[in-house]
Amino acid sequence: LRVQHHYLAFATLGFNVLVYLFIRNEQWLTGGTFGLSGIPRPEVFGVPFKSSLAFYYFVLVSTIVLALVMAWILRSPWGRAFAALRDNPIRAESLGVNITAYTLLAFAIGAAFGGVGGAYFASLVEYIEPAPFHVAASLMMLLMVIVGGAGRFFGPVLGAGIVMLLPEWLRFMQNWYLVIFGFAVVALMVWVPGGLLALPAKLRSRRVAV
Repeated sequence: LRVQHHYLAFATLGFNVLVYLFIRNEQWLTGGTFGLSGIPRPEVFGVPFKSSLAFYYFVLVSTIVLALVMAWILRSPWGRAFAALRDNPIRAESLGVNITAYTLLAFAIGAAFGGVGGAYFASLVEYIEPAPFHVAASLMMLLMVIVGGAGRFFGPVLGAGIVMLLPEWLRFMQNWYLVIFGFAVVALMVWVPGGLLALPAKLRSRRVAV
């Protein structure tokens, strides 16, 4: 965490590659390419959630609780420090924000939420393999955040829906759908770098300028 900006992103992706290789190669612990099967569904106070419907409601309630926690974090002094660090690290540091400490805190919070999601996914399919830990999966999640709007509460939700559904909607174009999908993502990043949720504000600013 001593590095910042693009260097931090590359360091994170490099660590991602190391984790993926460890999971794939250490068969004695992770099962290697064969993965681990028989992962049980969770229990809360002795109440099992073995059926698909019960597990769905369990995940739904957990998601709502985690969303409320995240909303509280974003409105707390931590959230304001994160926003200042995101917008201008130098200015944030001049105002007394400890860059290293808050970067570490952001990593910890993100890892906790991601860990919960990963645990639910493993319980859902009752199986886990190295593929979900590949760097391509991490880049896809990053793309979801960028498309929806980084720093916005519903940005990742919107981005996840679009990134997952748009390729399916374009499949009727056969061999061209990936090209069009890639072009749409690049165009969005060029013209609306703040994501889709930043589009209304950008349109309003243009109207005011006119």
